[in-house]
Amino acid sequence: MAAGGRRFVPVQVRIAVTGFMAVGAVMLTLALVSLGVLLSGMQVDPVAQGGTGYLDFVLFFNAALFLSPLAGVLVFLGTRVRRGEHWAWLSSLVFWGFAGTTAPLLAWVLGAPVPLRLVPVVCAIAMVGLLVTPQARTFCADLDD
Repeated sequence: MAAGGRRFVPVQVRIAVTGFMAVGAVMLTLALVSLGVLLSGMQVDPVAQGGTGYLDFVLFFNAALFLSPLAGVLVFLGTRVRRGEHWAWLSSLVFWGFAGTTAPLLAWVLGAPVPLRLVPVVCAIAMVGLLVTPQARTFCADLDD
């Protein structure tokens, strides 16, 4: 252990945690924008939109509003992974697996553009790729065994 009781944090973990914080900030921004849109008192005519456009619109912004607690979880996991906690490392792998599969499926169901389908998958693959490197696994290893 280094002087002062601090361990060296590998570059892979630092990059992953920075990604956690960046994605969490984007998710929180989307959630706040969605809250503003849903509370703005829009005058929408579902009949003029063919009946389904309004439902898709409301579902999209409700789904984006759901990102707020996930953004908090992501920032919390990022700080715990930076400390080298094994449970946070495992939870992060589960989180990114969940995000990498459900976000594109939701975007596909709602008919979102292709970038909205690909960005979560690319982010999830990048984060999992960084977290499963030998340096990150060793840093976050459960040393109690």
